[in-house]
Amino acid sequence: MNLRRGGIWYLAGLLLALIAGVVAVLALRQAVPTAPAETTRPVTRPVIVAAQDIGSRQIVPFDALEARDYLIEDIPSGAIFRVEDAAGKFTLAPITAGQPMLAQSLASPPSGSTGSITSTIQLSALLPEDKIAVSIPADDLLTQSGDIGIGDHIDLLASIVVVGAEEGEAGQVTMMNIQNAPVVKVLEDAKQAANAEEAATQPREIVGLVIAVDPQDAVILKYFLDSNARISIGLRSTELTSTADVLPVTVNFLANRYGINVPRPVE
Repeated sequence: MNLRRGGIWYLAGLLLALIAGVVAVLALRQAVPTAPAETTRPVTRPVIVAAQDIGSRQIVPFDALEARDYLIEDIPSGAIFRVEDAAGKFTLAPITAGQPMLAQSLASPPSGSTGSITSTIQLSALLPEDKIAVSIPADDLLTQSGDIGIGDHIDLLASIVVVGAEEGEAGQVTMMNIQNAPVVKVLEDAKQAANAEEAATQPREIVGLVIAVDPQDAVILKYFLDSNARISIGLRSTELTSTADVLPVTVNFLANRYGINVPRPVE
């Protein structure tokens, strides 16, 4: 009888020990913090974007570019990943700040110091959709100096003699007939040389400029050229994009502006 009672107490103690062990293990598991599951970081790559607005047909400067991380799946086709692949190129369309630089939106830089377009670029690709290209002769000293190149914006100043119906109503009129026209090509004429090596070392003569203008301005320019008007070119600052309300100048305009007494015919 005593043995049976002792065995019961032994089994009860063993059961209590097992229960205490299970409780202790559960308590330890709750006390130890569970390590957070590892999160997968998104895969990105730096893409070259415009750090500022860049106009159409402009040379892209180094300081107008910056790198920005893009998710791999968000990188557009033709994206550029190196600054040197975009700097110095010509833009074929306006690029806003933060917009990725795309290879299909850029053209190769001009070859030579005068800014001639390389043969790999079609002239029509450099024109805005609402403009046409017209050529003007390089008769003025500014153009012949070689200081005007592709991407520059110019104003045209023309002088023409107007014939009046009566005596005293005729005279020269000078006006700014076209403003802010982009230069899309420089026309050059290589001098005759005995061989190719000599031709490569000889300077090229600038014979004209190709500019992009509205169709109506193209007709106006044609009239001035056919009328043998004297045309000069004004080179714009890269920051000057607005048009000015410029009045035509005649001898009467100058007399009124500067208080000149116009001489009368001797009777």
